[in-house]
Amino acid sequence: MTKFQVTLPEEVEEYFSLSGEETLLLKREHQKLVIEKKKSPFETQKISLRWFLLPSAISSVVIFALFYFLGDSQILMTGDNSISSAVLLFGLFGGSVSFISFFIKEKKNPENYRLADIQWRNVPTIIVSFMVMLLLGILAFFWIIGMAFEGASFDIYTATAIFFVFTAIINYIMIYAALTFDSSMLVSVLIVVIIGGVFFSMLTNSESHWWQYNFSFLGTNEATSSWQFNLTILLSAFLMVALIDYLFVNLKKNDYTGFKVNLLRILLTLVAISLGGVGFFPNNGTGQLHALHTKAAEMLVYLIIILIVSIRWILPKVTREFLVVSYGIAATLLVCNFLFQNVGYLSLTVFELLAFGLAFSWILLLLQHIQQLAHLNNAVYEIIIEPINDIKKNQSEE
Repeated sequence: MTKFQVTLPEEVEEYFSLSGEETLLLKREHQKLVIEKKKSPFETQKISLRWFLLPSAISSVVIFALFYFLGDSQILMTGDNSISSAVLLFGLFGGSVSFISFFIKEKKNPENYRLADIQWRNVPTIIVSFMVMLLLGILAFFWIIGMAFEGASFDIYTATAIFFVFTAIINYIMIYAALTFDSSMLVSVLIVVIIGGVFFSMLTNSESHWWQYNFSFLGTNEATSSWQFNLTILLSAFLMVALIDYLFVNLKKNDYTGFKVNLLRILLTLVAISLGGVGFFPNNGTGQLHALHTKAAEMLVYLIIILIVSIRWILPKVTREFLVVSYGIAATLLVCNFLFQNVGYLSLTVFELLAFGLAFSWILLLLQHIQQLAHLNNAVYEIIIEPINDIKKNQSEE
């Protein structure tokens, strides 16, 4: 084994309180070498068993008592007074409480650098986003379970045991999410919320043949659980606002300021507001809500067109590849519009899906580009690694 001497900057030494001879960990992650401070066993196992098993055990006792006093000899997997309804109630509440308590605790921790860039004003949006993701995840899981095990039922003891396992898993996942969350996950959360919510709305409305109407049908009164679709769109808008706020605060720290940057922030914020309007005003046939929904959708299209056309001048350090992709998406949108409006080749549903997919993909690419700029100079240090034998040889020669 060859021994090396590692020279770290003073800023790193002070930040991690390194003193004297100390053991650091060197990890290989996807063709990268990561050096981090060695943690004690207590620090490594942050999720103590009691934090997710104890609440699950208490809620299981409560559920057992409810099932017992209701007098049900067999408990259905899905439906009213079932395992799924119990998990939805207690799992959602327990998982949300677990996430909120651990997330706020980590945010208040001055040594937690992962959440340092997230403003407190954005914390409520993040918390609500995870609660909605948990809600949609539980609904989707038991929707699939209900189809796979239609009519399945269990005795009260087995049902309670199944409930305990599900709630324990939910609490563990939410605690783990709170402890591992960092600012770079905001884009991922946005993707999961909007794609997961929209896809689940499509699945639950498959029997309604929603594609024979239009994409906005998923948010109307005629759709099954239309609140899921509308809430997903509305929450995605709030997430975009939080993400834009976070990104541009960090851009300012990296000296990206001026009229062009401010204009980009305003346009992106207006895109988020228009997206929120699409979800807040459902397309219920005719009337004022329909008119507001249409105006919000039109405004969203116009803003994205303005962004794509002007991105060459208002986006800092725009790359040629990004411009090619942007203009390619714009050209595809124009072709789709021509095929829909003039030729009649595309149906309204297909056109809306294509336009939504292309526009949302471009917005994500733009936000990821800005994210790279915002973190370009963050926490990147040069270190010197030298073999100890070479150091001794050089010293002897001197």
